[in-house]
Amino acid sequence: MITVTYTTDAKEKIKGSFRKVPGGTDKPTIIYIHGGGLIFGNRDDLPIQYADLFVQAGYPILSLDYLLAPESDYQAIIGSVQAGLNYFLNHSDELELRNNDYILFGRSAGAYLCIQLMAENLQKSPVAFIDLYGFESLLAPNLKQFNNLYSKYPEITKDELQPLIRESPISNSSQNDRFLIYVYARQSSAWQKMIFQSTPTTEANLDKNLMVTNFPPTYMCHSNSDPDVPFINSIILKSKLPNARLIPIESKEHDFDRNVTSETLVIYKNIIQWLKNTRS
Repeated sequence: MITVTYTTDAKEKIKGSFRKVPGGTDKPTIIYIHGGGLIFGNRDDLPIQYADLFVQAGYPILSLDYLLAPESDYQAIIGSVQAGLNYFLNHSDELELRNNDYILFGRSAGAYLCIQLMAENLQKSPVAFIDLYGFESLLAPNLKQFNNLYSKYPEITKDELQPLIRESPISNSSQNDRFLIYVYARQSSAWQKMIFQSTPTTEANLDKNLMVTNFPPTYMCHSNSDPDVPFINSIILKSKLPNARLIPIESKEHDFDRNVTSETLVIYKNIIQWLKNTRS
């Protein structure tokens, strides 16, 4: 594992983790973006067993940290992800790669960031996109409304929330450190406000429209009983994409791959087989 550092336009230094393929490879690098509602999480949250499957199949992985809300707003967050991607595109030779082809892979809010990233003017487009239980837009009506799952948690008050928020930008956290911020956001329907930190009119201008014409081949997995991000969000996204495959998962968990099992390993092996078929 190699740790790299990239810098945002605001001079924030952020880290990434790179896993190379022993002996080298001509296959594209997987750029992994973690979930956590844009509020918590870190680049190393992908279980090592899944990462090993990708590397053994010949796909290097660069996992990116990015700025988190509410200490940073949407523009700073997406800018930090873009900084990580640009680092890869401009430094692939330093990573001893034979090319700078890449695949975007996001889980949950990380998939959202991938979609938003592809709406930007990228130096180079991805050759494929892996979307696990993601969503196209934070402004989807069912993500703006009160969430029943988080109503079952003890109510988080503003007084309890404030000590959890840092005075300076943060780009890496454990779930335990900041999960209560996310619970508050979903309980109070304040999630979008925490991310965009702006008026509703400005939110609509920031949350980018899907650029279907430039979208790469896409593989999607989503629980058909997801209590956090409803399955219908992926159904709607797939309906817009000319080259997408959606695999429904029988689970009542949002992040059904959080714990590594024989079943979840099969899911990742199927993703790798799809990548091989897509690139053949």
